[in-house]
Amino acid sequence: MTDKTADHAERIRSTIRRYQSTFSENDRAGWIALFTEDAVLEDPVGTHRCDGHVALGEFWDRIHVSGHHAFVVPVTTPAVCGLEAAWAFEVHVDAGDVEHVISIIDVGQFTEDGLITHNRAFWDPSTVQVVPRPP
Repeated sequence: MTDKTADHAERIRSTIRRYQSTFSENDRAGWIALFTEDAVLEDPVGTHRCDGHVALGEFWDRIHVSGHHAFVVPVTTPAVCGLEAAWAFEVHVDAGDVEHVISIIDVGQFTEDGLITHNRAFWDPSTVQVVPRPP
């Protein structure tokens, strides 16, 4: 691995960490800033596509409208190959008496500066668990 490749990998991993922390901290502006102006987000793949910052903001608003607190738990260290990466994580959504746990695999493409140009989230109803809270 060359120094340049190692630098790209670290920038990409840093972006992924910030992607997850801004989501968990409900930081809409910080999350959107991780994407290029013309970035594409498919979440989940095959059902919804967002093109650009305006659409990303609308997506954020749609998934946060419930007001339920959600946070990300990394499952794997991102595997970075060139300017692409894949990683697994869980989104935990506090829904009162239950917690929804969504297992997701993301595959992303990045700029040399580590901004997201295209991100694809792979999940479906079979990867969502509803966990009752203890009484």
